[in-house]
Amino acid sequence: MEKDLIISVDDIREVCGIKDSFDSEYLTAFIDQSTDLAGQDVLGTALLIKLINDYNTQSLSGIYLELYDSRKCSVRKMVCWQTYQLSLHRMLYKIGSATITTNESLDLNNIDSSDLSIMERKAEASRVNYENRVKSFLSTNYNEIPELNDSTPNYKRANTSKNDVSMGLGFSPNLNFNNF
Repeated sequence: MEKDLIISVDDIREVCGIKDSFDSEYLTAFIDQSTDLAGQDVLGTALLIKLINDYNTQSLSGIYLELYDSRKCSVRKMVCWQTYQLSLHRMLYKIGSATITTNESLDLNNIDSSDLSIMERKAEASRVNYENRVKSFLSTNYNEIPELNDSTPNYKRANTSKNDVSMGLGFSPNLNFNNF
């Protein structure tokens, strides 16, 4: 059974610039995980279900289309960057039967772990940027999105209250780099 996703493999390739360099079998699993991590934790269960259904039936419109992908905010880009961040290690390492090896080729040189860390930080900064924009959009438009007020038991509520300033992307002075 194929699961409905909130973004496609082509979305990740376009947004993150990875083109055909990574097998879509792997990316689909990371999209599913990213939908739970980035999508549900920010949007809440009810709104995430609404966006997934509208995306898969190609019926995104109005405020939901604006939330999904506009200049104001982009759930699409938030989930793409979360997926990229999660999949980076699989691009470098191959996990097989009882082994973890480096993906090696005769024609290419692999990056080392410090280069991988830089790539991860850049991906996380992109995800955090889009996540904060989505939270701001949800806060501003709270009354126009009925799914934000859904109180169905076992549904996770939307997280619109706290922006992530850990990547130095916030607007609060002296909060980004304090020693706690």
